[in-house]
Amino acid sequence: MEDAKKQIDEGRLGGAITRREWLLSLGSAVVLAGYSGAPGAAAMQSAAPGASALPPGVYLPSLDHLTHALTSDNPFHPVPPGAETEYVRPRSGPFVPQAFAHEEFPVIRRLVEIILGEDLKNSEETPAPGAPASIGDEVAEWIDLVVASAPTVRALALNLPADQRALAIAYFGAEDPVRELETSEPERVCREGLAWLGEESRRRFAKNFLDAAPADQVELVTSVSDARTDKTAANAGTRFYDLLKAESIRGFYTSRRGLNELDFKGNSFYPESPGCALTPHPQTTEGQPD
Repeated sequence: MEDAKKQIDEGRLGGAITRREWLLSLGSAVVLAGYSGAPGAAAMQSAAPGASALPPGVYLPSLDHLTHALTSDNPFHPVPPGAETEYVRPRSGPFVPQAFAHEEFPVIRRLVEIILGEDLKNSEETPAPGAPASIGDEVAEWIDLVVASAPTVRALALNLPADQRALAIAYFGAEDPVRELETSEPERVCREGLAWLGEESRRRFAKNFLDAAPADQVELVTSVSDARTDKTAANAGTRFYDLLKAESIRGFYTSRRGLNELDFKGNSFYPESPGCALTPHPQTTEGQPD
């Protein structure tokens, strides 16, 4: 990566940098940010007279701001003067959802709690001032961000020029992730899913979802989860569950708590690979079952 960075910084074109090195150094941020040009042209483009340069740090990832992620118990890192990175800052007031109505967000929060597990609800961790009250709140806020950002992401993906779309497909290694960005409508899935959840809860329990007993809430969620009896059945509830499950897992395992649970080894340098703690599978002799 450092060699590729040096070649790009020196403005070498053509065969001086391989296509693989170029793709690895660019990353997906450039693809969706609208950059087009030859390998090495990024640095030259920003230096050209009258060129409208993209913000610093777009062409190559900056890892300096990640080194604090797991080395401090404080969720907020002091923002260096003049920093270009958008550091997470403590809130001065209650969280205001952007994608969900005031009465809808507690439903999302409760669904996240059920999906991640009831034990997370009674965590003994004390949140820092200005931070989400619990991991359930943090993941629910992540889902709100994903849903609120979806229309803009979809519009940008749909308006990629053909050459940039081809570059995105080459970066991901398949067309499916790009098509997903172009067609995914999580806001519609959530709207229809919340409507289904409310109607089904009133039909089964004669109560709104949040007013139902916890066991009834879990029963209703289970009926559209991977544990449902008829796994071929699909409706607004199953689509809603699939979306929330995927984003709950993504949100949790990219949070500080989730990374610690995984014993994440990143953001550090090692003289040799730390490997993993898995016990080697015992060898079997021929004719014996594994």
